[in-house]
Amino acid sequence: MKKMLASFLAVIMLVSLVGCGSASKPEPTVTKFCDALKTFDMETASSCFVSGDSDIENPYTEENAEEQNIFTEQAIEYLTNCAKEMTYVLGETTTDGDKAVIPVTFTYVDASPVISAALGDYITQAFALAFSGTDDSVMEELFGTIFMEKTESVSTGTATTTVEFICIKQNDEWKIQELSADAQYEISNIISCNIAKALESFGDEFSEDNSGNSEPAEEYVWYDVPAGQVLELATIKMAITGCEEVDKLTAEYYDPDIAQEGTKFVVLTVEIENITKSTLDFNNDFNLYDSQDREYQPYSDALWYFDETFSYTELAPNIKTTGTFVYHVPADAQGYYLTTAKSGTNEAYCMYAQ
Repeated sequence: MKKMLASFLAVIMLVSLVGCGSASKPEPTVTKFCDALKTFDMETASSCFVSGDSDIENPYTEENAEEQNIFTEQAIEYLTNCAKEMTYVLGETTTDGDKAVIPVTFTYVDASPVISAALGDYITQAFALAFSGTDDSVMEELFGTIFMEKTESVSTGTATTTVEFICIKQNDEWKIQELSADAQYEISNIISCNIAKALESFGDEFSEDNSGNSEPAEEYVWYDVPAGQVLELATIKMAITGCEEVDKLTAEYYDPDIAQEGTKFVVLTVEIENITKSTLDFNNDFNLYDSQDREYQPYSDALWYFDETFSYTELAPNIKTTGTFVYHVPADAQGYYLTTAKSGTNEAYCMYAQ
């Protein structure tokens, strides 16, 4: 009888232990969702939610790629591989009946420095291409080319963020509640390697002042570049090698362009070298400043009097091109300089002509 009782109690304990071991917990559901994010398995990710929809999209689908020219095949491959490097750690679960809150800390690749640097160069070049009548397919491929060059020259970092998942137990099964707007935003940044933040930061670099002019919002660190010194930027090397003041512009087959009374022309000789691996379309959009900080735009008629004024010029890789920047200024102007900034950095430069 004692043996039978002991055997009966052992069976009861075994059944009890098996029951505890198989009890539903919220952590596996959250883990399943996080693993699905790494492989962009949005169907599995959505199955973890009460509603059956995670409201999170794969940024690299064909449909989404068509909406953003920056999502070229090369960029997608690079960012997808970066996204797969994401890791996560579940924090301590807080449970209250059929509700549980699980904080998850994600560590992921921050590719925003690469994206920002590529966007800076892309916008400059795309603007010039748009006016030169370049085919749309060339415009679409341009970002991919610039982007891949930046992946080799600009370092990525890592970012860490914590997202709280609220889980609800229904029919002995745990599901994730609808994510808050902040949580969706953070997860979108995780799987896109901070594309959203990079785009926001890039757009915020320019803010409207009271006069309606766009000015950089970033605090730049300024450096002086003496005349004749070569300055290396993100895509070009550049140097001002000469400066001349004249009262007229002349050419063999055109009438002289004579500066009106009280004015003169400033002609800068410049050397520019494309340091990328692809042909670069370059247009002179450098404004000239004088010692009184007055600003002058490039003189549009200069192209009739000089062989190379860098008006939508195609620069082959690593071939130095010499040309001129021409400006129409008051007669009392002096102390000329150009300003520029290095894309992807907070470095800005005053390039002096004299």
